[in-house]
Amino acid sequence: MNRRLLMPFFVLLVLSNLLISAETVKCLSCHESITPGIVEQWKKSRHAEEGISCYVCHGAKDDDPSGFQHYGVRVTSVVSPLYCSTCHEKEYVEFQRSKHAWTAFIGPLYPYYKKAKDMGLDPMSQETARSLNPMEMARRTVSPLFPDSGLLKKLGFLDDPDYAHGNVVIGCMECHGSFVVVDENGKLEGWPNTGVGRVNPDGSLGSCSSCHTRHEFSKAQARKPETCGQCHLGPDHPQMEIYEESKHGNIYASSGEEWNWDAPSREFGTDDVLAPTCAVCHMSGFNNAVNVTHDVGERLYWELQPKLSVPQWKGPEEVDVVLERIPDVEKAREGRKKMMQVCNQCHVSSWTEAYFEEFDKIVNDYNMIWKYTDSLLQQAYSEGLVSREYPLDEVAEVMHYLIWHHDGRRWRMGAAMMGPDWAHWNGAIDTIMIKLNLMIDSIDTKRKLTELENK
Repeated sequence: MNRRLLMPFFVLLVLSNLLISAETVKCLSCHESITPGIVEQWKKSRHAEEGISCYVCHGAKDDDPSGFQHYGVRVTSVVSPLYCSTCHEKEYVEFQRSKHAWTAFIGPLYPYYKKAKDMGLDPMSQETARSLNPMEMARRTVSPLFPDSGLLKKLGFLDDPDYAHGNVVIGCMECHGSFVVVDENGKLEGWPNTGVGRVNPDGSLGSCSSCHTRHEFSKAQARKPETCGQCHLGPDHPQMEIYEESKHGNIYASSGEEWNWDAPSREFGTDDVLAPTCAVCHMSGFNNAVNVTHDVGERLYWELQPKLSVPQWKGPEEVDVVLERIPDVEKAREGRKKMMQVCNQCHVSSWTEAYFEEFDKIVNDYNMIWKYTDSLLQQAYSEGLVSREYPLDEVAEVMHYLIWHHDGRRWRMGAAMMGPDWAHWNGAIDTIMIKLNLMIDSIDTKRKLTELENK
């Protein structure tokens, strides 16, 4: 072993008074020179302060198929939430019942999950994944989940092996998560990936490092809105842009650098931050007003991402959340109560109640417009004015999709998070004045052309 490489680490041991395993000493003897950035991140971490070192997390469990021999020790590259649960059991249990954990199956891996269930197979198993190939299924399936797939199929690109349809992998699975499959030679497919709903070889869901970036795993980083904004942005779910427009985001932008981001969870509150961030509202205890949670949907009333907004769905401990979406009104009411308790740490209750009343009206407005929009398309299908053969390849279908997936979400989410421009111009106006108008005009034009042809 190279003593010159070990010397800096032994100095660190003396300074930090750490007790670290022989396996970790071996790790660091190489990685201090091979991947110095990783080692430096770890040295700055709370893990390092507590003596939680490389092998504690990367030592592979006996039944983890991703484990492999590496210089005399068995390790894994895929450190899943199940590994983290050794120390963070409460957080693990809360996360596994969250929509974050299931978002790969709810999103890009839905076609795979449904087919596995239809065949009576376990969608979580490595054997099923090796058989059905969830990554390739996502690339080649015609589905509204992949809104370009219908036109690609129509034009012949989707089945062309030279067309990778790679945006499904980089554009969807980087946030939603991939299925990490270990092939017969031990190679990892669907890796690297830190998507929040990643399906891990050990059967657990998620990636803690999606929010607590390795290898510092910073609490402060996870509390800042930019971390949530790495996925919650863009035309279909612009929570980050909405937050930046809001008064909360304005206060954060002007003074956030001075806030105490490292405060212990049980003490974190108005003494530490002057305005809420995503994590404050959805996860923190904030002045001990509510319990800290890693189930980010726990404090919500409405589901704002579906075509029709309904109260919060039942959780995975009650139903198959991938195939069944059953509203739970009592759960939703309890979620609203908890969210208002957080709001009331800075606002009087009358202010909070009045704002939520207006927000609920927005959701109802959108639902009314959506039902009308959907009835238009169904009527066009029944009259033969629009073909069902390929999804989203005709103007009426594209407008129908955008009214839900883009403009309608912006309308509702802008209202939820105090982003007036997103609620009005980017939301309601784009929905009604542009998309709905174009949809109506397209269907009326086709109807008149059909009448002329019939004459």
